[in-house]
Amino acid sequence: MAPFALPRLSLYLAFDSHRRCWNHICENHFHKRIPSMPIVNIQLIEGRSDAQKEALIEKVTEACVASIDCTPESVRILLSDVSTQHFGVAGESVAKRRAAKEAAS
Repeated sequence: MAPFALPRLSLYLAFDSHRRCWNHICENHFHKRIPSMPIVNIQLIEGRSDAQKEALIEKVTEACVASIDCTPESVRILLSDVSTQHFGVAGESVAKRRAAKEAAS
């Protein structure tokens, strides 16, 4: 794995409007909303194979199911490849940092 190539993860628990529970018996007719759909956004520096991405999707889904007690069918995972020129670390793009490292070698 190249330096600075760790994925960035974000987890959002979305509220699915189709799964609202209406309780007309309770006073003031308030409705309850049930969190139902975890959405995981993963940003990766480009270069991973499709097989690696499939494995990541599988493992992240398993982690969501185990940790927040949801169904695999409810898990949504968004993978975004980011070019090394569009990802910066310590004031420099990853492309520039990699080029400098290769020149020093």
